[in-house]
Amino acid sequence: MLVLALVIVGFHSQSQTDVRKVPVVEKYVVGYNDVTKMKFINDDQLYKEGWHNLPQPKFWQKIMLLPSDSAIVSVSGNRQLLDQIYVKNWSKMSEVQHSMYKDSLRRTYCLSDSSILLVTAGKKDFYDYKKAMPIINRSIDVFKQYGVDPWYAQAILLIESPGKMNTKSGVGANGPFQLMKAVARKEGLIVNGKIDERTDVEKSAMGASRLLSTICIPYTKLMLDSAHVAYNETDLWFRLLVLHSYHAGAGNVAGVIKKIKPCDGGMQLIQQVWQTTYGGFKNASQNYSQLALAAFCNFDELVMQQRDSVYLIDGDRLYNAYASCKCSPYNECDYLGNCIKKYENDLVEGTIPFDYFVSKVKTVRLELSGLSPNSPSFNDEQVNDIGFKLLKARKMEEAFKVFKLNEINYPYSWSVYHGLGQTYQMMGQKNQALEYYRKSLKLNPKNEEGLKAIARLAGK
Repeated sequence: MLVLALVIVGFHSQSQTDVRKVPVVEKYVVGYNDVTKMKFINDDQLYKEGWHNLPQPKFWQKIMLLPSDSAIVSVSGNRQLLDQIYVKNWSKMSEVQHSMYKDSLRRTYCLSDSSILLVTAGKKDFYDYKKAMPIINRSIDVFKQYGVDPWYAQAILLIESPGKMNTKSGVGANGPFQLMKAVARKEGLIVNGKIDERTDVEKSAMGASRLLSTICIPYTKLMLDSAHVAYNETDLWFRLLVLHSYHAGAGNVAGVIKKIKPCDGGMQLIQQVWQTTYGGFKNASQNYSQLALAAFCNFDELVMQQRDSVYLIDGDRLYNAYASCKCSPYNECDYLGNCIKKYENDLVEGTIPFDYFVSKVKTVRLELSGLSPNSPSFNDEQVNDIGFKLLKARKMEEAFKVFKLNEINYPYSWSVYHGLGQTYQMMGQKNQALEYYRKSLKLNPKNEEGLKAIARLAGK
């Protein structure tokens, strides 16, 4: 987890940013059972100045959208993307095989033998932007109330613990803004054995905004003034430097600035910060503003998908566009098939419940059959695949519903019973798991996974 390590205290000058000039947009956020108007930050500096094209943010964009079973191999210094691999395959390889694989990539991309290659697993499960939306909306109001640039609220909430209210780090930081106990208490929050206001959105936002206005922003200005570097508080590069102060501590960032000895601010300074270490300012600190840039880019793609609305359900977004457009998509059958796949992803990600999924897929399939009466229907393996994806995401209740429905429709499918056996096993119901694994084996005696599961459960 990310840590607030402030080493400079006692400075109480207030930030002078005019929060009325911060680019706030309002959108209707459409869920499966409600519509809520929310506020977000839309910073066009990110694109006008070309930050989104830098290799580091582009790398982290991919990592944030990549499932945890996959990983990206990149060059440490510039985050050049070299390959994408499965984590399971990587973990099975020996250290010698790791070295041979990396050497082959160095030869393929004409890299020096000293080039450091990193393997970074996907973090899609962590960066849940949809769940972060209501927290961002509420925190923007708090930041504006205290006269603090709400850009920081969205940036921090997108990268610290998006959508999570009670997440403690290994060093004790907690809440959506990941405040340390001492910092939170200093900023007026109650933190004791019974109460922890860091998990309250408004209280946590108040603490973070006060920390930024009394420590992070003033000391970032002070260190730039000392270096005779001109700045504007709404410049993106200035905001990124403040984020570094929030994460690593203003003292560590001041040390980095002294080490760089910059003549000017801007993108070049931030890129130098990414390559500089000082005290506690190391790899995680260098990455912090890279993560912020990447998160803003990914979040913009979600929030700015339509002029006035944001659909949390990707299946609804696609199907509603199809139902309302005057011109049909080029290939209607493929388009509707993609709608069904989106609804599957929505179910696996927990955006919609099982009953909503069944209802929507039924509607799309009726539309599809009207266009192409001979269009293929779902088979047992396709439905089972959804169930196994839900099990992998540890959504046992939804997986159980999928497999039970499939049991009715495909009573002679061995994989349906195997899926139910695995579901019962994960739910801790040993006898039911054995029963369904045995049903699966009767239909497919060669099911080796079922044989192994029965042996484990029976203690053989």
